[in-house]
This record gives sequence, structure tokens and C-alpha cells, in this order.
Amino acid sequence: MNETEPEREVLTKLATQDADAVEAFLRLMELGSTAKDWKAVARNAERYIAVNPLVPGPYRYLAQASEALEKAPQAIQAYRVLLLLDPPDPAETNFNLAQLLHRAGDPAAKRHLLLALEEAPRFREALRLLLEMNDGTRPANANGVSDPDPKP
Repeated sequence: MNETEPEREVLTKLATQDADAVEAFLRLMELGSTAKDWKAVARNAERYIAVNPLVPGPYRYLAQASEALEKAPQAIQAYRVLLLLDPPDPAETNFNLAQLLHRAGDPAAKRHLLLALEEAPRFREALRLLLEMNDGTRPANANGVSDPDPKP
């Protein structure tokens, strides 16, 4: 019916009253992701995980929200847990984890990148990142351009 704001209000009220309302948490994550309300996505993902930590979906939402909120350590942890839960797209999950680890300077980035390429050998972004890692250049900025000589 395209009445997402009233739906969000009702679900938020339900989520505050019932700590086990996983369906409400999931829908709130979906609505928050669509609206780019990353704080709400992270909050509801954490609520869902507190009730049922063995479902991969909330970890994917938590990782995306943590990345958007520039909380790299939380995003890295969420992606690592997601990989343990056998995600539907392991190539993308390994690639996203590799990007975060590469930005953090963690050598495990290459391993996850190679795992992503093992799953999807023609993954262009992963191939670009592999070339970047092999060149020893710094991670690409938001425009996809590497900055080999950062200014102090």
C-alpha cells in the first residue's frame, strides 16, 4: 500500500514492546536499508541477533550498516560471522571483507580476496583489488582512484 512510514511506526512500537519480534526486526532492517537509515538497521540487526544468532541475514545488514556508519571493526566482525553461517553469496561477502581488511592494512585481506575469486573468477571488482594489492598501492578512494602519494 506504499505506507512505509506508518508501517515503520507500528513495527517500532512492536519491537520496543516485544523483545522476540524477529519478523518486526527483519522488516525494520529492510525499511531502514531502503531509507539509508543505517543506525536503525544496525539497532534492529543487533536485536535480531540477540534473539537468534544463527541466521545469516541480520549479520549482512549489520555489516552494511557498520560500513555506512564507518565502523570498520564491527563490519569486519559481522562479515566474519556471516562467512561462518554459509552466506548465499560467499564471493561478495569475502570481497567486502577483503576490502575492509585491505583498508585496515590487515594481510588477511588477500586470502579473503582469493576466496572471493575462487567462487567467482570473473568478479571484476575483486580482480581490480587484487591488482591494487599486488601493485602495493594504497586503497582506492571513494571515486575508485588510488592515491599513491598521500599528502601529510
